[in-house]
Amino acid sequence: MQVFGEEQFLKFKKLIYQNFGINLGKEKKDALRTKLVRLMSKKGIESFDEYFNVLTFKENEIERNELVEEITIHKTDFFRENNHFDFIKSKTDFFMHNEGRIFKSNEIRVWSSGCSTGEEAYTLAIVLKESLPKHINIKILATDISSKVLIQAQKGIYSTSIKNEIDNYYLNIYFDQIGNSFVAKNSIKELITFRQFNLAEKFPFRNTFDIVFCRNVMIYFDTTFQQLLLDKFYEIIAPRGMLFIGHSESLANKKNQFQYVQPTIYLK
Repeated sequence: MQVFGEEQFLKFKKLIYQNFGINLGKEKKDALRTKLVRLMSKKGIESFDEYFNVLTFKENEIERNELVEEITIHKTDFFRENNHFDFIKSKTDFFMHNEGRIFKSNEIRVWSSGCSTGEEAYTLAIVLKESLPKHINIKILATDISSKVLIQAQKGIYSTSIKNEIDNYYLNIYFDQIGNSFVAKNSIKELITFRQFNLAEKFPFRNTFDIVFCRNVMIYFDTTFQQLLLDKFYEIIAPRGMLFIGHSESLANKKNQFQYVQPTIYLK
């Protein structure tokens, strides 16, 4: 096996940053090597340089997606960082009237921009369905860079351990227990559209969003990319719409036009 030296590390680091916006520090060198070796062994590739050439070949998007799936963590739960969902439930009137687009169109548009295996998107569907007037049409876009986790998200099948995360009331209404699994019912599945999307790409949206969740995603990016991402979010959020970020994240020391509401919650 070829030595994974500083030159090789910097090449892969640049490739990952340019394609996905993910910034790997020097402390990630050994971890990256381990992940690369795991992928290379599956493909019978013994040289880091050879694998780098495979990844940089223009048509090898599938190979690059396998790489990003290997280096990112897909840890999530239902009702994770629950204060965000409590805020939405307690501010129904605010969303209905202060953000005039929802009231006029009888529609709310929400984006879960790093949805992983779907727990965040399904939680949003439950909370909005429980909180908003029945005539409001709920449209949730749930995206992730990983096609692998999206397959699970679309199925909406989860282990019985989610009983520790979801109130029995919600479990009984919005899930069917089948064997050792809970399966999301169509009443919330039909509110969500799952799509693969790379946040480093140009945003293709023609319509704005009333709520954007980007939680525990920006921690992967450096300050420059975080700034670019915030600017893009601001453009696609409707006037008086809201941005929710993770508890480990902050907009402090970043140039932005959002109004601070409370920690991790911002208003356009």
